[in-house]
Formats: sequence, structure tokens, C-alpha cells
Amino acid sequence: MNTSTRMNKSKLGTVARRGVTLAAVSAAGLALSATAANAATPTATSASTWDALAQCESGGNWSTNTGNGFSGGLQFTASTWAAFGGTGSPADATREQQIAVAENVQASQGWGAWPACAAKLGLSGGGGAPAPSTPVAPAPTEVPVQAAQAPVQAASAAVAPAQAPVQAEPRHAAEVPLSGETYTVEAGDTLSIIAEKLNITGGWQTLADANADTIVDPDLVFEGQVLQLPA
Repeated sequence: MNTSTRMNKSKLGTVARRGVTLAAVSAAGLALSATAANAATPTATSASTWDALAQCESGGNWSTNTGNGFSGGLQFTASTWAAFGGTGSPADATREQQIAVAENVQASQGWGAWPACAAKLGLSGGGGAPAPSTPVAPAPTEVPVQAAQAPVQAASAAVAPAQAPVQAEPRHAAEVPLSGETYTVEAGDTLSIIAEKLNITGGWQTLADANADTIVDPDLVFEGQVLQLPA
């Protein structure tokens, strides 16, 4: 082999090695770019974590329904399942559907939604995101029922207005000098009988005037009543 031939082979080997090196560098660059892209994109909880949680909650049985109010691999209550996007029964949903709803629950309530098993598996944190809202028909607006009120009416003209009690006309008694003597009314006495019996001048009127402080009605005296006699 001459010198020229050896030099050409050496150059070809060097170029080949450089090509391999460049290819390796390019591959490493692509790998680094892919890693950086993956690191920049947040991912959901890994499926293996949900499998481990389901194993703790239900023995890994995604279709379990024991009738205790909890069902599915992650033991959802019916209200939680519906509130976070589930339809039908958790036990009838696929593993992937249950995990999708569980992601919503964990984002809103954190791992505390599965307190015992989350603590056992060392899962903590999360929560704070609002639960996905399911449109709910608004409750009909209720108009408060008010008791019917009867209209206030003026007093009927047919109803007689209240009247003040009828009072006897005041009797203007004349001042009568008293004799200082008294008379006790007996059964059957009237002022007329007494005035006639005692010969009182002016009759029963004078006797009534002499006792104006105690006699309200001259037609009414009582047995045992003491009367002042005029002079």
C-alpha cells in the first residue's frame, strides 16, 4: 500500500468517527430537549398512585358496591360522584372514568378526601380548586303567602254609637237649716211618709234638701238610714 492510499484511508476514518460523534451529540440534544419539554408540562397524578389508593380503599376492585353508601374502586359517595362530574353509579364506571372524577375531587378537596388511605400512602396536599359545577335548575321563586287582610271599614251607620250613661239631672237642693235631730228610716218608709209623720214643713222636698249629702234619689231610701231633720 503506498503512502497516498494510507493517507486517504486515514482521512475517511476520521470523517466517519466525526459523523458518529455528531450523531451522538444530536441524539443527546434531542433527548435533552424532550426532557425539558416534559419537565415544563405538569402532569396529573400517576395512574399507579390511583391504583395504590384503590388497593387500599377497595382492595383494587373498581366495580365494588357493598351497599354501605360507598362504591367504586376509590369508594365514592353518590353525592361526591355526581358533584365532581360522574354519571350513573361509580361501580358501573370504568377505571379511567373513576380516576377522572377522582382527579376533580383531589383538585378541590385534596388528598384529605381519602383521609385514612392517603395518610397510609403518604399522600398530602392539594385542594383549593372549585368543584366542577353541574347546571342545576334554579328553585322556583316563591311568593310569600300573606294572610288576607280585611279592609278597614268605617263603622256602619246602622250601629248605634256608644252612649254615655244616662245621669239624673242634678237636683238643686236649697240650703235647709238643721234642727240637730235625726230620724232612722224604718221598713216601708218613704220621704213623703216620714215628712207627713213628723209634720215637716215643706214636706218631703225639704226633708230631701236637708239630706242632700246622703240622698241621691229622693224616691230611694233604705231601712236603717239616718236622716237629718230640718229645723
